[in-house]
Amino acid sequence: MAKLHLSDREISLIKGLLTHKGMNDQQVLAVFSYLDRNMNHREIAQIRRGDKPRYVAIAAAPLAEVDELLYHYAKIASLADRLGFCEMDPITAKVHKAVEIMKTAIMVYNNNMIVTRSETFIVLGVIAWTYLVHAHLEAQSVDPIYRTPDGTDVLIDGKPKYWELTYCLGRPEAALTKGMINNLRYIIAIRNEVEHRSYEDINAEIQSKIQAAALNFLRYAKEKFGPKFDFSHDLAFTIQLQALTLGSPNMIKGVGLVSKSVAAVNALIEEPMSPGDFNDPDYAFRVHVTPKVTNNAKNADQAVTYNPVGSNIEIAIKQVERPKFRQKEAMERLEAEGVPHVTSHTFQKAWKSKNLKNPGKGMAILLGGVWFWYQEGIDAIKEIMLAGQG
Repeated sequence: MAKLHLSDREISLIKGLLTHKGMNDQQVLAVFSYLDRNMNHREIAQIRRGDKPRYVAIAAAPLAEVDELLYHYAKIASLADRLGFCEMDPITAKVHKAVEIMKTAIMVYNNNMIVTRSETFIVLGVIAWTYLVHAHLEAQSVDPIYRTPDGTDVLIDGKPKYWELTYCLGRPEAALTKGMINNLRYIIAIRNEVEHRSYEDINAEIQSKIQAAALNFLRYAKEKFGPKFDFSHDLAFTIQLQALTLGSPNMIKGVGLVSKSVAAVNALIEEPMSPGDFNDPDYAFRVHVTPKVTNNAKNADQAVTYNPVGSNIEIAIKQVERPKFRQKEAMERLEAEGVPHVTSHTFQKAWKSKNLKNPGKGMAILLGGVWFWYQEGIDAIKEIMLAGQG
């Protein structure tokens, strides 16, 4: 076999791994060698030391390129697990199973031809989350099995009864954020509500909760079990066969009637929430599409702007977190800012005078049958009330 000749790019990436990641020679060799590559670890050492003028002249790859290389290498490591190159431990096998189930849930949800895609995602998503949290608990030496007071396993059909996801949410060892816990409680509540009692279409109404559940799962899997479980590039944008316009039939336009099952869960889960919990992207990740000409991205955690169809396409995504406040909280903020005579009557009179609840103004939003005010709406009401008293 002929001696391997490394390209300039390979040398640059090797130097990047040594510089940015602090890898030793053996670790770098593992990334760049396989059966058909006759590479010796001594060459890695020569690159590290700069033994040849060529090695000195080539700059280390920037961190972004090194991270991209390691992302793709992580997929090789994940494939090696599944192909059985090494025996997989039970925890790793459980994480792989959880990821495959979640990927299936996302692919089903992305299929607009399936009417019950939300219900299917929720059922599969709860199973995937259960496997994933169980794996993390077991990695923390916590056995997620129900036991009797004397310490013996609770059995069902002769097998140990594992904790349901609902029970896992209350365990600090699970290391879930408050937003993740609220999101999963919502997802589980929807599952329980629609399981036997609802035939309504709920796809549009819980989209932000499903989006958050998938993003949270991805982050949790990567943070707890490593980059080889990063499947973000496997499930990105789907093919769009219709021009994306405000008139597209698949666009959510305005606020419609909320199905009874979703309204019931909204009242149960969201009514007691603080504004901070309600606005947490881990709880609900809202994406709002607005025309490029308006530059108005007030209703979402992420805003997608686009140029009209027929022009050069431009897509931009940015974080836009906007707190929302119930009327009582909005009135308290007005009083704290020195607005006199703030009552329910004067508050209502002020917003009605300028029709501030008009969805097109972006001042307030109706969620689960309850109106929430953005800070822009509160500021507008303050201006109206102060002008009326001047």
